[in-house]
Amino acid sequence: MSMKSILAPIDGTATSNGVLQAAFVLAGAFKAHVNALHVLPDPKAAVPLLGEGMSGAMIEDMISMAEKEGNEQRQKARTLYQDMLAKHGVNESDVQLAGVELSASWVEDQGREDEVIAHHGRLADLILVSKPQQDNEVYTTLALNAALFETGRPMLLLPPSSMTAFPQVVTICWNGSMEGARAVAAALPFIKMAKIVHIITADTSSTDGPVGENLAKYLRWHGVETQSVFFSPAGKSVGLALLSESQKLGAELMVMGGYTHSRMRELILGGATRDVIENADIPVVMGH
Repeated sequence: MSMKSILAPIDGTATSNGVLQAAFVLAGAFKAHVNALHVLPDPKAAVPLLGEGMSGAMIEDMISMAEKEGNEQRQKARTLYQDMLAKHGVNESDVQLAGVELSASWVEDQGREDEVIAHHGRLADLILVSKPQQDNEVYTTLALNAALFETGRPMLLLPPSSMTAFPQVVTICWNGSMEGARAVAAALPFIKMAKIVHIITADTSSTDGPVGENLAKYLRWHGVETQSVFFSPAGKSVGLALLSESQKLGAELMVMGGYTHSRMRELILGGATRDVIENADIPVVMGH
């Protein structure tokens, strides 16, 4: 798989800057196209949330206010996009240009954020999503769920800190699961371009010994040499242990399967995916 179309959903808040920055860094490395997607909320969608007994004038005022707020967010997102184009010297075009390796386009669509992101994400090679942040937790959570569960495409989870260079040290969290296999397949462009690749496996009840060598053998067919690490979580949750081990190895990117147990079980009891989403301080490629 190659990375030729990168989807960067942005809402105009502070996290949008990091999403766009990462999108252009990766697009430069992969010689790819960036679609900066801004979702315009439908102002009428706010009406059912307002309760009954409202007059027509009150409803019109609320719709007008929602339209105004939506336009303000759109302008903020558009300004961030234009600034990033100038910073990276990117050609703006929604069609492939002869002799141009890096391009971008502005995409607007109206509707529910999760539905719109899912719709556009299904035709992207990679979807960039910021970790849920306080200032826009609802939007980032909706974007994350849409990207991971509704597209069938890989998602790159981004920490608050900006990505300034292509990641050269990669850790692959491997337990032999189907979700992990999908994540590895999706992340192959990253893995092939990295200088150092570690396969890390936590010693848990769901791992049958050091299974990393099986993956190492597979990756050799792709011309990738790796180092396998089998370690004990030492009392930590699996997710936190994987993050800690990645940090020890100097990882700049982590690859893992998302929700290898049922999503409901992880939401109720906790799990590796949730811990990583909440605590990752490096980008994480996830596949589900």
